[in-house]
Amino acid sequence: MLKVMLVDNEAAIRKGLAHGIRWENLGCTVAAQAEDGEDALARIPQALPDIVISDIRMPGMDGLTLAEELHRRWPHIKTIILTGFPDFSYAQKAIAYQVVDFVLKPTSVEQLTAAIEKARVRIQEERNQRKLRSELASRSEENLSLQQDMFIRDLIHRARLSTLYVYSCMAQLQMDLRSYYVLSLTVAPLEREEETNCLPFLQGAQAILRDSIPDYKIWFVSEGDQACYAVLQAPETQELLALCGEAVDAVGSIPRYQMTIGISLHHTDPLTLADAAEEAEQARQFADYAHPEQPVIGYADIPTVDQESMAETIQVLQQVRTAVEHGKPDVAQKSLQALFRHIHMKKLPTGEIRSIYISVYNFCSTQLFWNRDTENISGSLSALQALLQSGSIRELEEYLCAFVDLLYQQRDYRLESPEDLIKAVRHHIQQHYMEELTLEALADKVHLSPSYLSKLFKRETGENLSVYIQGVRIRQAKILLRTTDLKTYEVAERVGISDPVYFSRTFKKITGMKPKDFRHAE
Repeated sequence: MLKVMLVDNEAAIRKGLAHGIRWENLGCTVAAQAEDGEDALARIPQALPDIVISDIRMPGMDGLTLAEELHRRWPHIKTIILTGFPDFSYAQKAIAYQVVDFVLKPTSVEQLTAAIEKARVRIQEERNQRKLRSELASRSEENLSLQQDMFIRDLIHRARLSTLYVYSCMAQLQMDLRSYYVLSLTVAPLEREEETNCLPFLQGAQAILRDSIPDYKIWFVSEGDQACYAVLQAPETQELLALCGEAVDAVGSIPRYQMTIGISLHHTDPLTLADAAEEAEQARQFADYAHPEQPVIGYADIPTVDQESMAETIQVLQQVRTAVEHGKPDVAQKSLQALFRHIHMKKLPTGEIRSIYISVYNFCSTQLFWNRDTENISGSLSALQALLQSGSIRELEEYLCAFVDLLYQQRDYRLESPEDLIKAVRHHIQQHYMEELTLEALADKVHLSPSYLSKLFKRETGENLSVYIQGVRIRQAKILLRTTDLKTYEVAERVGISDPVYFSRTFKKITGMKPKDFRHAE
C-alpha cells in the first residue's frame, strides 16, 4: 500500500479527503495529515509518505514552497497540488518541482483519483527503474568478479600472457597486483569418511579468512573441494601469520575439521604470481608433514633448499612420524638415523637442520602430551631450548634419539598390539555408548593421538570409528524400541544421542525404517 499525506489548513477539507475516497481501492492508505507546509515537513520523517496531496494556499508555508522542499529533500515523494486559482506561473513552478498534477477546486473524486493513479504509475516506474539498475549493477559486479577470478587463475597456472596484456587486464578489471601475497589453503576432516563433502567447509573457511583479514582484497582460486589459493592484495606486513592463525583457530571450532595455510613471500610483480603460488604450496605441504601442530607457516620459515631436496626431506620426515605413531621403536630409531644421513648428505645449512629437528621434536612431544606426561614435556622443552642456543648438530641428534627412547619408556607400545588397542576401544564404547564419545576422549583412553587412532581403527576393522559408534547406539536403540514404551526422544537420550531429529535420521539411514515404524513392525 502507498502511504498518502493530506496537507490543508482547513480540517473539514482534510476530513472530506480522508473519508470521501476509497483509498484501499487505489492501493493507498492515509498515513498522516498536516495543517500547512511546515507541519508537513515536520511529520514526513515519521510518516514516510509516498504521495503528498497539498492545498496551494495556506498560512505559513504554502503548497508550492512545500513542493520545492519535497523535490529538494525527498525527490521520490510525489506531490499533487489542489488549487482554486489556475495560474500559468503556478504551472511553471510546478513543472520545475516535478509536481505530478494540479487538481482544481472544488475537487471531484474522479479528478483526484486520476491524479493519484498518475502518481502511482510514476512511483511504480521509478521503482522498476531502480530495481533494474540494481540488478544490472549486481550483474556487472558479478561479471567483473568472475573475470578477475579467471585472470588470477590464468596467472597462477602460468598461462602464456604478455606483459602488456597482463597490465592492460589489471587496468580494465580494476586490480592492483603490485603488492600481494599468495596463500595455499586446505581443509580436511580429522576423521576420514568416504562420503564426506568438504566443499561447504572450504567455502566456510574462505569466508572466515575473508573476515579475519577485512582490510585487504582477496581473490580465491579453487583447486578442488578441499584446497584453494587465496591472492591477498596487501602491503608487506608482519601481521599476516597472526591473522591467518586466527582464521585457523576459528575453523578449528568446526567439529572434526582443520585448516592448513601456507604463505608465500611478499611479491610486487603480477608476472611472478605463479612463483608465489608455488611458495605458498611448499609452505603448506611442509606444515602438513613436518609441522602438523603449526598449521600456518610462511615460505620464509621453511628450510631454503631446492625443491627436490625438500620433497625428499619431507618424505623421510613422514617415515619417522609414521614409525613413532605406529609404536615401533626400532623402526623409529632407524628412520631417525636415515634422516640424519639424508641431512648430512645434502649438506644442509645449520639453521635449516635445526628447523627440521624441531619438527621431529614437535610430533614426538605431541605423543607425550596425549599421555598427559607434562613433566617430561616441560623438561625436554627446556633441554631442547638450551641445545638450540649453544649445542652442536651432533648434540641435537643425540638428544632426539634419547627423546624418542623416552617416548617409548612412557608409552610401552610393545605391550599393546593393534588388536588389543582396538579391543579396548570397542569395549569402552560398548560400556559407555550412552555418554558423549569424542575421538579425543577415546584416543586419550588408549594413549594415542586422535588422528592415529582414527586411521588405526579404520585399518584394523575396515570401518570408520564414528560409524562403529553409530552402529552400537542404533543396536541398543532397536532393543529399547522393541522392549520398552519409551518415547523416541527418550530412546535417543538413552543411547547417547541428544538430538532426536539426528537420531531419527541416523536410525532410518542404518535400518531403512523410522523408529516408530520399526517399533510396530513384525
